[in-house]
Amino acid sequence: MNPIDEFYFLKNNLVERNSSSLSQLYLPIIGQDAYILYDYLIAFFDDGLSPHKFSEILNHTEFNMPRLNAAVDVLTAINLVSLLKTSKGYLIQLLPALSREDFLATPVFRLLLEKKIGQVAVEELVCHFPQNAQNLSKRFSDVFTEVGELTQKHTESSIFDLEHFKALMQKNGLQFHHEQDDSLSLVHFAEKHDLNWFSTFKIAQETAINGMISLDRMKAFKENRHQTDGVSFTAKEQVILREAKQNTALDFLVKIKKTKKAVVTRNEENILKKVAEMGFLDEVINIMTLYTLNKTDSANLNQSYLIKIANDFAYRNISTAELAIVQMRSNKPVVKKKKTRQNIPTWADKEFKTTATDAEKAQLEALKKSMLED
Repeated sequence: MNPIDEFYFLKNNLVERNSSSLSQLYLPIIGQDAYILYDYLIAFFDDGLSPHKFSEILNHTEFNMPRLNAAVDVLTAINLVSLLKTSKGYLIQLLPALSREDFLATPVFRLLLEKKIGQVAVEELVCHFPQNAQNLSKRFSDVFTEVGELTQKHTESSIFDLEHFKALMQKNGLQFHHEQDDSLSLVHFAEKHDLNWFSTFKIAQETAINGMISLDRMKAFKENRHQTDGVSFTAKEQVILREAKQNTALDFLVKIKKTKKAVVTRNEENILKKVAEMGFLDEVINIMTLYTLNKTDSANLNQSYLIKIANDFAYRNISTAELAIVQMRSNKPVVKKKKTRQNIPTWADKEFKTTATDAEKAQLEALKKSMLED
């Protein structure tokens, strides 16, 4: 840099001077010149309206150019200033001084300060909570509802790290439907189920619809998990449950259609997406898909029939594959005498035949008949 070189301040970069941190923490490390220069830059910040020459700083601070260059180097090294070169000249970005807690939590900054003023003096600057102090602070969901309204709920937990959540979203290609509303709902969801931000992200990733976060499916993932505790499932039902949970809705449909020597159509993909957008998890959609194909005795997914089941499931709050199978059991049709059709894919039927007892086979035949008729 030379005295006649021009520089601009970065627009919309107003920084408040943290006098306490600058005097107690930064000054012993950066020295008087860098301290004075930082004060000058904050005082003369003009929001990037006009160019300035470095000679203006020299005149006001009575520095020479080597002192100015050295002070700039120190400020950039300690993250108080960022200096950029552009086609118009130099661009100066001001950065805020760290709070005492953040400064002392940065190992290299603390070590530098200890070298300047001593370890004992630095220890005197550390904020210590009294022993056995009880934290009475509230969580976000203790005070606010999902839509940002005040509530009177009282529990304990740490703040949800929304910034890390968003960073992981970007890395994995996930998006919000409505960022502001969804962000509030995510915090509420995490604290309601005592989840940290990473565990919440894994659920969001698993339940997303084409890369779009679905709060309804996240809630379905966590709710009603224990409503079927104590309910027994036949060997064949256990096979179906396992396959329903291990496959996405599309993969499950592909697997079934393959047994029918058919392929999935674009319309069927849209049907699956439509049902997912109703808030159903893939495991529940898979049960609905299997039941629909068997009931309609077709190689193609009947949209009206599937939506009919989905509407009924939504009304009954069916959110797990187990609950879906139990609900299907309750649909008791009038059985007509007709040739028995297979109502499950080959992969489920084969595995059942290798493990079922005669009594279980009899139960299976009864289940098959009950699922074939409305």
